[in-house]
Amino acid sequence: MQWVRTQLRPWPLTRIFIGIMLSVLLGWLVARGINWPDLGSLIYHFPAGQLLLALGVFLVGIVLRAWRFHVLFVAERIGFIRLFLIQNAGIGLNNVSPVRVLSEPVQLVLLTRRSGISGGIALATLATEHLMDITVTASLLILGVVLMPELRGFSLQLTAAVVLGIVSLLIFFVIVRGMESLPGASRIAILGTALASVRTLRHSPFRLFLSFLGTLGHWAALGGSGWIIARGLNIDVGVAVVVVLFMGSVFFVSAVPSLPGGAVTFEAAVVYSLSLFGVENEPALAFALLMHVIMFAPSTIIALFVLPREGIKVFRRNQHISAEDGGPHV
Repeated sequence: MQWVRTQLRPWPLTRIFIGIMLSVLLGWLVARGINWPDLGSLIYHFPAGQLLLALGVFLVGIVLRAWRFHVLFVAERIGFIRLFLIQNAGIGLNNVSPVRVLSEPVQLVLLTRRSGISGGIALATLATEHLMDITVTASLLILGVVLMPELRGFSLQLTAAVVLGIVSLLIFFVIVRGMESLPGASRIAILGTALASVRTLRHSPFRLFLSFLGTLGHWAALGGSGWIIARGLNIDVGVAVVVVLFMGSVFFVSAVPSLPGGAVTFEAAVVYSLSLFGVENEPALAFALLMHVIMFAPSTIIALFVLPREGIKVFRRNQHISAEDGGPHV
């Protein structure tokens, strides 16, 4: 019996057009104040040792990101390395696609059709991990706005991120409560398994706490990586500032239409954020470009190697995922 069959259709042309136009506008706003020879010199003379160190710290962060996911599997287990590859493959595919909602569906397919995890458990664990990230992000953003007066110039984006986080949490709890009270919901295989998994996690506070710590560690590593790059460019900001800056920028990229990988949009958000702390355009843009490579390259490279081996062809227009052969085919 077919479990799922889906077609990833091209994103509406209007949204792609809006993303291109917005990126062009943001790129123009950033570029008009840039001294290009100075920018090139900053990047060319950046210490290679510091760049590698920043990359190493960031890699620790994505390991912690996978670990916070791994500890949430209670009833069924999956190898950590396998889960690390699955998570980054989904994130990496998101990076190269104008459709910015592919990460969780791809992870769900790889977990269920390729790793033997039941659909309900995979769905519930993915949702819990996502909500853990939202909770920590919203909390840190609130603290950032309260403790760092400079970030109040970025308050619209930060407030939107916090509101989105709170709404997502409320929707999740309403859905779970609604499914629990819905007659016969537990008889539907995938819903019954998902509800059972949520109940198991609800009675596993230590695992939830470990996942929370992993989320904090992930963001701390990202902040540490950014701080190393900032020091190499003589930008005087602390780790906490970098963490909140990245949270706001990543949210901005995910909330508006943009080019694949958030190209230009990410740089514009970071340059604007650093301007609130008096950082000049050239070092701010150099910082954004270097961190963009560090943040987006590892998962994208993993996706380019892992997805073809899983039968998913990244650059083909249409993909079908079917249960007859246990995987996607085109």
